[in-house]
Amino acid sequence: MTNTKYVSLTSLHAAERRVERELAFTATCKNDGRTRTWDFKKKSYADSQRPILEIFVWSLYKLRNKHGNKTRESIYDLSNRFFEFLEDVGVNSPDEIDSSLMNRFVSWLKKSRTSSYATNGGRVRSLRGVLEKMGDHPKINRQIRLPKNPFPKGTSLQSANTGYDNEEFRQILNTVVLALRENKRKYESSYEPRFHGDDPPLDGVAPYRPETGKYVMLASHDYRVWFFENRLKCKTPLQYSNVISVPGGHSWWYAIIRDYPHESYRTIEGFLEFIGVGPGYKPKFLGNQNPVKYITPWKKKDYVIWYFENKMNATPHGEKVLKERYREFRTAMREHYGGYKEFYKELNVWYEISTYDLAPYYLMLLIRTGLNPSTIQRLTIDCIRTDPLDGRRKYIDWEKFRSLKQSSTIPEEKADTDTWTIAIIERVIRLTKRIRNEGQKELWISNANRKRITKPYGDKAFAASVRRIFEKHPVYSSGNGERLNVTAAHIRPTIAWSEYLRTEDLQYLSQLLGHSKVTTTAEYLRRVDDPVFRTRRAIHSEAMLIGMTQGSKEAKEFVKEKFDTVKSKDHINGIYDGLLNHCKDPKTSPITGEKPGQFCSADSDVCLPCQNLVITPEDIKKHFCFLKFHEHLFSVGDISEQDLRKANEYKKSFWNSYILPKYPDIMLQDIEDSAKRDPCPEWDIVKYEESKK
Repeated sequence: MTNTKYVSLTSLHAAERRVERELAFTATCKNDGRTRTWDFKKKSYADSQRPILEIFVWSLYKLRNKHGNKTRESIYDLSNRFFEFLEDVGVNSPDEIDSSLMNRFVSWLKKSRTSSYATNGGRVRSLRGVLEKMGDHPKINRQIRLPKNPFPKGTSLQSANTGYDNEEFRQILNTVVLALRENKRKYESSYEPRFHGDDPPLDGVAPYRPETGKYVMLASHDYRVWFFENRLKCKTPLQYSNVISVPGGHSWWYAIIRDYPHESYRTIEGFLEFIGVGPGYKPKFLGNQNPVKYITPWKKKDYVIWYFENKMNATPHGEKVLKERYREFRTAMREHYGGYKEFYKELNVWYEISTYDLAPYYLMLLIRTGLNPSTIQRLTIDCIRTDPLDGRRKYIDWEKFRSLKQSSTIPEEKADTDTWTIAIIERVIRLTKRIRNEGQKELWISNANRKRITKPYGDKAFAASVRRIFEKHPVYSSGNGERLNVTAAHIRPTIAWSEYLRTEDLQYLSQLLGHSKVTTTAEYLRRVDDPVFRTRRAIHSEAMLIGMTQGSKEAKEFVKEKFDTVKSKDHINGIYDGLLNHCKDPKTSPITGEKPGQFCSADSDVCLPCQNLVITPEDIKKHFCFLKFHEHLFSVGDISEQDLRKANEYKKSFWNSYILPKYPDIMLQDIEDSAKRDPCPEWDIVKYEESKK
């Protein structure tokens, strides 16, 4: 009996060999289930670096179940830098791939002048998994490890996403509100029928003759009377010879007596008698326009509207349905009205909805909730929940795919305005109901594509639709008056900062932004880089400053009672060493989301205002070394001025305001001199320069 387990393993190995041979593979995103093909044959180095590229693609394929398409796309692009490095150093054989080569790659990135320190740090983090996985390939078969934390503080050096100021945000909000009003009139107002259930409005339309299958003007009695009064000038008796001398007279004559006989007369004399020609005759149409205005009812708009309401049930259809079921309507639209799209637009009805049409709802939801744009993009139609504790309140249940994180917004009571958070989602659900396929759960869908197929759209479509809105309604900088490139990603920090200034409550803001830890919120605001936030983060009253001659009574007693602890500074005695400071009780972190008994994972900047902060003379030396090290990186061009400001400015401001003033100047001078003579290994400038050689 065949063992299916080994059949499966055989097929997996065969697939891996095929990936190496073809330098391409297809993978399904673990987040949204979409399938994409990744073809490395298109790379410029596919031939020159093929032996190593085969292993790189194999490694990426082996990790296919751990990555989403976003991560794979990033790795696909960043691979260019790795292979640029290989060509630069002349490496083209798998035998040369080892940990020392990866160290050289990191050093090579640090020397790069084309990207910032923080950007290169992000590149290493993105490539780490694939590069280390290459060591498992049979052609390498040795452990490969990249340096641990090769770009210290790289994430905190990322450029600040400062958002928009009050004036700029006011312009954005006004634009979104205006677009929502336009869409409400266009898409959300119900169509009011004018002729539903009535007889077709055929006044002024030429009669239809079944025998010919056509609408014939000469068959109209009113037209015959009009011709007699305006062309024949009401002259009697009528002789054939006189009538045919008038343009159209011959056709008029024979329409009465032969071609289209009237039920009340069949001769010229009978026609004259029927209309009462004689003494005292009062003309009906003399001097007026032809009463038959339309040779076909399709030229009469009221008839077309009647047809739309009664035959099409006031439902706008696209090309495919019109061609199959409403051919006459489709032909009339093309011949007389410039196409059915223009006709629908005039009636204020729609048959397709685009990403651009839904963009105002997306932006208002972003403004109202402050959620991550990618989280809002992945909402579903069943995301609205009722608060179990208060039936009047509702909230949004959301999921962030890339981090596999689930949470919800703060419950809200129903508001009178239709821009209430829940109301926005309900409006989108109603709006897309007409085009939604059975079982389709995605909130944001569109059928404005070539095949008119209803499907969800991706982040690029969201970005393009937002760009179109602000191309139509520009937003200008309050600083220099230049036109701003408004993006959804910059709105979120604007909301965060505005709400923090309003409430000064990090717990509330953390819930609003969907952060599981307050430390994440604090770091998020720190990158906003506003001096007001810095002044509001003073040192905590319970923080310990060890070794100072000035300070609180509690600090002096702590030093006196636990002198051995102060000397040793180890976790056994209750003081834990950190990157730039110490902590007296990291297992009872006050930060929401940290479990009791586990070590606090807070960033060192977040530690500064923490109640568990402990500063020792050793930490002061670290502080001076850290500042000097980054000043040196800037002086030799390894980081930009912005990177330097991100690394040093906040720390310098906090320490100069709250920590250093509590120590005697002579003590600080001695520590600073020591930092210059014997710097900490992590920030030793001499060692750093040697590593670059």
